[in-house]
Amino acid sequence: MIDSFELAGDQLLERAGWSLVWLAIVATGVDAWGQWSAWPGMVVVSLLMVLTGILGAVVLWSVSDPTSERLRHSSFVAASMTLLFSQGVAIATRHFYTTDSAAFNQLSARQLLDGRNPYAASMTGAGQLLHPASSYWSYLVNGAHVISISYPAGSFVFQIPLVALGIRHLSTDWLDLFAWLATGVVLYVILPSRLRWIAPLLLLSGVFAGPFANGSTDALYIPFLVLAVWRWDRFAKSHQPALTRWLSPVALGVACSIKQSPWFCVPFLLVGTALEARAAKVSVARTTTRYALMTIATFLVINVAFIVWGPRQWWRAVLLPFRAHLVADGQGLVSLAIHGLSGGVDLSLLSLSALLMLVAQLVAMVLWYPALKRSWLFFLPLTLAIPGRSLSDYLVDLVPVAFVAALSVQAVARPRVTTRHARSRLIIAVPLVASALVAALAFRSAPLSVHVDNVTTADSHQRLTSITLTVRNQSGPSLTPRFMMTINGGHPSGFWRSSLDQGTLPLKPGASATITIRPEAWTWAPHRADYWLVEAFTATPYALSTSVPQRWPFGPLQ
Repeated sequence: MIDSFELAGDQLLERAGWSLVWLAIVATGVDAWGQWSAWPGMVVVSLLMVLTGILGAVVLWSVSDPTSERLRHSSFVAASMTLLFSQGVAIATRHFYTTDSAAFNQLSARQLLDGRNPYAASMTGAGQLLHPASSYWSYLVNGAHVISISYPAGSFVFQIPLVALGIRHLSTDWLDLFAWLATGVVLYVILPSRLRWIAPLLLLSGVFAGPFANGSTDALYIPFLVLAVWRWDRFAKSHQPALTRWLSPVALGVACSIKQSPWFCVPFLLVGTALEARAAKVSVARTTTRYALMTIATFLVINVAFIVWGPRQWWRAVLLPFRAHLVADGQGLVSLAIHGLSGGVDLSLLSLSALLMLVAQLVAMVLWYPALKRSWLFFLPLTLAIPGRSLSDYLVDLVPVAFVAALSVQAVARPRVTTRHARSRLIIAVPLVASALVAALAFRSAPLSVHVDNVTTADSHQRLTSITLTVRNQSGPSLTPRFMMTINGGHPSGFWRSSLDQGTLPLKPGASATITIRPEAWTWAPHRADYWLVEAFTATPYALSTSVPQRWPFGPLQ
């Protein structure tokens, strides 16, 4: 029996935490039941998951000591197997990738094994791994889409063993699933023992489990970034074990060699290392330079062969997310424009606003270091939420990393606030206010006004066949817009063909034109009363303009 004393304090907290884990196992089992149509045996597996979750919760609240290592380990294994079976079956029964980046990584690994430089190859063959391909390309505002790999070499180098072993069915998704399982193991090992339940809880969270086994290639860099921020503040302290000191820059270099997202962590870790060196009374310049060089050296070990093989192709590829004019997409600030609430946005100004926000956060890191040393990774997504590409991955995938950073670093004594210090902290207002003003200007700088004049349909209003628009250039330069339609807020599914009914293209300043756009493929009409709109993209200025959200009047009431 459990008496009131045993239900107090840390034991109660640990029982509650692991209860959430067992609930997550039950919920995963219930969700997995829906996969029976892909594999009937999933009914049995789903039932076993549900029963395991229920029995696990019963045992948890029946034993006298919930801190038993055997109980913790078995609970974590149960959560890991639940993830492996539920997502493994999903991968095994799925026939196509759901992101172009996942398809590109598999093709790149295959090309490298065949002796070809992936950075010099076209990725058009990825269309065979996507269905329909038009729903998964990364589109450019000039009407084209990305057909080359756009990540550092680690994105596909780590996949080569799987492809070499003959695992060619969605090998990227399998690798990402294993990487996420590895992240769970790392979290379980390095988190404080009484907080280990956080690891399986994150492992089974739908925010991560589904996407990381379903096309989100962020999963591969997460375990390395977790190791990079684990006790990163020990690097400047010579009395620490060598592994503890070297692990952070080396792991950071590996993470940065996989994808560009970890690059945004680099300046914060360098600033933090410099501040730690100053506090430890060692050379700030030497310590920070050594950290940076170790990170760069690790990055180069993985990428140098490809840089030598084709320097121009490699540079163009890894800088593509920053230099290419990709269409707006995501759940960040840009969604105000994507969903028609602002009439459009200047995407270049949004990028500038994000850069200013990054500067403001770095200044805050310096000025409020004792407070932000633990929390900087939680507010870094504020910067990633501002640009024209602010996908949900950028906003949530750093959470496991942020937990480790917050729980593993050493506390810093907070200095007494003096008038001088208080005044110096006003410095942060400059980039912060500038970021807000630039973002506000961006949403007032849509170069076009777009008005929907007419819509034609077929098959009893089930299929869209054309939309007629009146487009007016309200900016300085002449413009040639390209059009998309947004329905249900999904990923952009391709540009529509446009034909000029009245006026001339390019549109001169102040001029208007009547344009009819038609879809390249069958396009379902919206459901009755759903909102939809037309997006118009321009390259110079790099901007999005939208129509007012339209409400669909046809179809049966739902």
